[in-house]
Amino acid sequence: MTTNTTADSTDRRVHNHLRDCFETACLITAPFLDKHQGLSGMPLKLSALQALRDHYPKLTQQDIAILFSTVQNYHGVRSRT
Repeated sequence: MTTNTTADSTDRRVHNHLRDCFETACLITAPFLDKHQGLSGMPLKLSALQALRDHYPKLTQQDIAILFSTVQNYHGVRSRT
């Protein structure tokens, strides 16, 4: 994916502070969101969410929700490939 860096374009991303957390959040949640490690093939989403809350206590609930959503999407896409 390429980004347009012309003077008149603006970056639509508004949660840049979460980018720094993304890679670590993926590692933290991987065991919980892996369908092979969950209960009867079901991921442990609430445990993954709690793990993010525990690891990032200074993030707001909204930030945790956004981070969890992106991490969950990452793991979902990754497991399909």
